[in-house]
Amino acid sequence: MKRILFSLLVLVLVVSFASCGNNDGVGDEVNETHYETETNDETKVSEETEAETEITIGGKNINDYYKVVQFDLPEGSFRDAVVAHMREQASIEWVCSETFGITEDFNSWGIHLQFKKGEKYVGIPYADTKVSAEQFRQALVDGTYTCQSDKWKDVYGVQCVSSIYNSIQQVAPNVYGTTYNMTPGIVSFEFRGIICGQYEVPKSLRKTQEIIDTNSGDVMCEAYAQLKKGDVIIMQDLDRGAAHTRLVVEDAVVLRNAAGKINKGRSYVQTIEQTNSFDAQRTDGVKTTWYVDHKYSFDKLIQTNYVPITFEIYNKDRSECEAPYLLLDKEITPKQIEKGAIGSNVESNFPIRYVYLDLYSKDGKLVKREMKFDMADEFKVILRKPSIALASNLEKGEYTFVLTAGIARGSAELARVDFTVE
Repeated sequence: MKRILFSLLVLVLVVSFASCGNNDGVGDEVNETHYETETNDETKVSEETEAETEITIGGKNINDYYKVVQFDLPEGSFRDAVVAHMREQASIEWVCSETFGITEDFNSWGIHLQFKKGEKYVGIPYADTKVSAEQFRQALVDGTYTCQSDKWKDVYGVQCVSSIYNSIQQVAPNVYGTTYNMTPGIVSFEFRGIICGQYEVPKSLRKTQEIIDTNSGDVMCEAYAQLKKGDVIIMQDLDRGAAHTRLVVEDAVVLRNAAGKINKGRSYVQTIEQTNSFDAQRTDGVKTTWYVDHKYSFDKLIQTNYVPITFEIYNKDRSECEAPYLLLDKEITPKQIEKGAIGSNVESNFPIRYVYLDLYSKDGKLVKREMKFDMADEFKVILRKPSIALASNLEKGEYTFVLTAGIARGSAELARVDFTVE
């Protein structure tokens, strides 16, 4: 990560924030801003220049923050980028280092997965810790992974909806939450999508079957016909405690008769979905819980109560979009770390996936980690509480503190501080 001097930063950031489309890469590179209190002749900027180039983030001047890291939005079509990220999550290869399972039983469904030592798997595991693709890769040890727990709230993984949120959050900051937030008309929850088609949504909805029952088959088929890559189909049933989401990976295939009516048995959508079972349809020997490029007829979607939705971001011009960023609001000092009194916060304009507070020994070994993760809708993480746990019972010695954080789009190191416990 390259530190950029302030004189160069002003130019870089003015260009970046003027238009979301002004980027040279696909998002792997970030623009990092770290303001130093000292300047020299090369870094001094006149008061007149500073006044003319005021840049704000989160309603504050960018100079008021200790460190800001900005990420590029994907180049090209946002729909393509969303589908590409879903495929990325589904294609990460890893080997199970020690046998572990995921076992959960709920009202109307359950999880009974077994990962065996030495076997290769493809795709992030099915679990409910909402990890990003990069976060899961960081958890791999020489390409291997295991977990001591069999609970889906401990295993590093994603389930159906969190994998889709990871994908849509490559471009959209305001699509987040749970399956409730992807269901139109659900009781007491904000719908963060857009209805795809012209179907009617009953009031006080509890399950998507009510939408299917309210609208004719022709109306639903015409709605499915409008699905494009990057859109979503969702089934929700609050009474059974069940829901499922699928990401559409190609525009719907629509076949009509001579009168123009849709043939619901032959028209279909193709999707990717993360599931609670291994894909038994694979004939290539791949072990995965990801159902990749499965096809579902419109008739099947009606029978299983799936409704189509899309997202506002697909209708926006790049100039209207927000470039993702992560920031640390205030500098972290050695004394704060030693005392467990870090008063800083990590913030982002996109939902934060994780924050790690790590301590390394003098020889570079990880001594202790405190973390905040499994977050669906957090845009700010307060560091004081995890810093208390981090400082507890530390032995005398020399340490390096490293603070990293991640959003679905990427991660960044926000602080690195050497300190000594005497």
